[in-house]
Amino acid sequence: MQEEDKSIFLQAMQDVTPLNSSNKPPVHNTVKQKQSQTELLRQLKKRNSTQHKTNASYKELQLDMGKPIAKVTAFQALLYYKKGMRLQEVTKLKKGDFHIQHSLDLHGLTVEQAEKKMIDFLSHAYYEKLRYIRIIHGKGYNSKEEYPALKNLVNLILRQTKSVIGFASTPEKDGGTGAVNVFLKAQ
Repeated sequence: MQEEDKSIFLQAMQDVTPLNSSNKPPVHNTVKQKQSQTELLRQLKKRNSTQHKTNASYKELQLDMGKPIAKVTAFQALLYYKKGMRLQEVTKLKKGDFHIQHSLDLHGLTVEQAEKKMIDFLSHAYYEKLRYIRIIHGKGYNSKEEYPALKNLVNLILRQTKSVIGFASTPEKDGGTGAVNVFLKAQ
C-alpha cells in the first residue's frame, strides 16, 4: 500500500472504534469436546440403566445411545427430525406455528437436575398425549464449559428419545436459539 493510500485509509478510520475482542466466539478444542461428550453419554447410560423401567411411558422414552452427536454453540440453531416426518410439520416446528401445550424452563439448573426434569417432563407430556411442547434451555452464557451445557444436554436427550419425532430452535420472538419446540409422536 502506498503512503498516500495509507494516510487516506487512516483518515477515514479515525472515528472507528475497534470491536471488543471478548465478543469473539471461543476456539473449540475437538479433543476436549469428544471427551466431554463421551463422559456425558457414559453418565446418561449409567443413569438410564439404573432407573425403574416398568412404566410404559418411560419405556417409550428410552434413550438410543448408539449415535454420536456433535456439540452445539450458543448461537447455533437446532433442527432435527426423524425420517418420514412431513415437510409441513417441519416448517410448523421451525416457525412455531402451533399452540404450545406445555413448556419446561431449565434456567439455573445443573446438568443432573435438568436431565431428571427433562425425562420427567417428556414422560409426563407423552403420558398426557401432548404433541407440541417447548423446552427453554438458555444460551449458556454462564456455562463453565466452552459449550452451553444445558443446550447440549437438551440436544442430546431429544435426539435419542424415541417418542420425539422432531425439534427445532424457536423463532427469535420466542427465545431463538435459547429454546426448542418439540413435536412428540402420537400414542
